[in-house]
Amino acid sequence: MLRKIAVILIWISLLGYLLVSFSFVGKKKDAIVLHDIKVKIKDSIDSGFVSNKDVEKIVKKQYPDWKGSSVYTINKEILEDKINQVPYVKKSEVYNSLTGNLVVEIHQRNPIVRILHGQGYYIDEEGKKMPLSTKFTSRVLVVSGTVNEQLIKEELFDLVKFITNDEFWNSQITQIHVTSTKEYILVPRVGAHKIELGGIENYRKKFRKLYALYTDGFTKTGWNKYRRINLKYENQVVCTKKN
Repeated sequence: MLRKIAVILIWISLLGYLLVSFSFVGKKKDAIVLHDIKVKIKDSIDSGFVSNKDVEKIVKKQYPDWKGSSVYTINKEILEDKINQVPYVKKSEVYNSLTGNLVVEIHQRNPIVRILHGQGYYIDEEGKKMPLSTKFTSRVLVVSGTVNEQLIKEELFDLVKFITNDEFWNSQITQIHVTSTKEYILVPRVGAHKIELGGIENYRKKFRKLYALYTDGFTKTGWNKYRRINLKYENQVVCTKKN
């Protein structure tokens, strides 16, 4: 019986300690006032779509009297929603430090292809459109020709992902041109030839044939002997020499 009472008293004491501790921390946090904004752009080395000043402007517009205010005056969820509306922001996280800094962490969206249609736009790794930026140009695969959203969704995006996710082809292919008959012409980084992929069907098999030509055939004949490489036909590669 005494043992049970002792256990109950220990739990009551522990609960009381936690309540006092939380109350102390809450009062201490309530006393924290903001004096600086710290922006952390996690992928700024790779992309420059979003700058520290861009984020600071959003914070100051939403909370013009932020400086010297309590941390509780900042609704972090609302501020995150505002920042996430920037078309180049994938995700933001807002929190405060115990030293009075309002910290904003930014993850930028990652474009993998630039579409040269109309005014032009990017498509990110999730298949979503991104506008072009006047501040930063991402060096990604370029697509030109007869392109529309249906084509992108049904087949082009898969082809783009295949190329960009493959280390070899990502370094070799710089542009895809789509003809009016939905055939694909690839422009390589090295060599003066164009690669006629044909339709989207069996494109992985076509790339395997092309890889064999690049790693075996071109090492013997050189990169600048041909002006056209045709992969449309089953089980063969047709190369047209320069005049």
